[in-house]
Amino acid sequence: MAAVRRCGEAGHALARTASQGVLVKAVVIDRYGPPEVLTVAELDVPRPGPGEVLVRVAAAAVNPVDLAVRRGDIPSPVLPAVVGWDASGTVVEAGPGTTRFREGDRVIAARSPFADGAGVTAEYLVLEESLAAHAPENVPLEDAAAMPLAALTAEQALGRLPAEFPGRLLVAGAAGAVGGHLVQLAALRGWRPAALARASDGHTVTELGAAEVYSDADTPPPGSYDAVIDAAGRPETIAAVRDAGRYISLTPFAVPEAERSVDVEIYGVRTDGTMLDTLARHVEAGKLTLRVARVLPFEEAPKAHALLEAGGARGKVLLTPGS
Repeated sequence: MAAVRRCGEAGHALARTASQGVLVKAVVIDRYGPPEVLTVAELDVPRPGPGEVLVRVAAAAVNPVDLAVRRGDIPSPVLPAVVGWDASGTVVEAGPGTTRFREGDRVIAARSPFADGAGVTAEYLVLEESLAAHAPENVPLEDAAAMPLAALTAEQALGRLPAEFPGRLLVAGAAGAVGGHLVQLAALRGWRPAALARASDGHTVTELGAAEVYSDADTPPPGSYDAVIDAAGRPETIAAVRDAGRYISLTPFAVPEAERSVDVEIYGVRTDGTMLDTLARHVEAGKLTLRVARVLPFEEAPKAHALLEAGGARGKVLLTPGS
């Protein structure tokens, strides 16, 4: 990652110097800890190489994986590191050999920072064009940042179920960002997904497509489902899976012990621009709804992390670079 310079006031985010060229602001960590370790720093503007695009970021999402990296539960390969996996923005420059995008295109993308610590929560970022997709035209570009990682995770988790799956699925954490996409995409497949969520979220998950709704006060019947996909770290929901059924955990720190020949799997998302493009078209067709809980400036990244960490956010928390 380029050398980091601490940012002064927000208005100094984009500055020119004779020796360094353009500086842009980014949200970084240089140590692990509570939300307050997040700071805004200045980086040299990146340049696109062959098959890459330079994107001016409209918004970047905050995800549970970002909290885990910030805490040190999933250590970054380098420090300082820019945080964040998914973003929306506008292409401002296409590198040599780029074929899918051109200047002015509105895009969304998810990219893992696990190889180099180069996350996406920055004013400008460089992406391999294979990781990006055209943003849905029917939502504000900022809001489109709520989609990539959550939708990809949900679609891929559903894809782990067999083609002959009978559709008896329970989604744990159904009102959250990933859980909400799971419910919608399962319903789009013609299944009748059941939802486990807070009692106060019953109306929300029903609108998303849940055919049945359970809560802590009304738990799902034991052994009633062919599969559970857990997007909330609720390992006790394995009890709802039938003998020899499937349990897919999207939260690696809360996984049940296998029992009754239930197949327990931990699944992690893979970035995929082609799949992301298909999902974006679902948004344009009105088949997939994006939910945004809060939009905050980069300078309030600690608040954004604290909000997500506290739980109860219904929709994505987004960070924007501002003016």
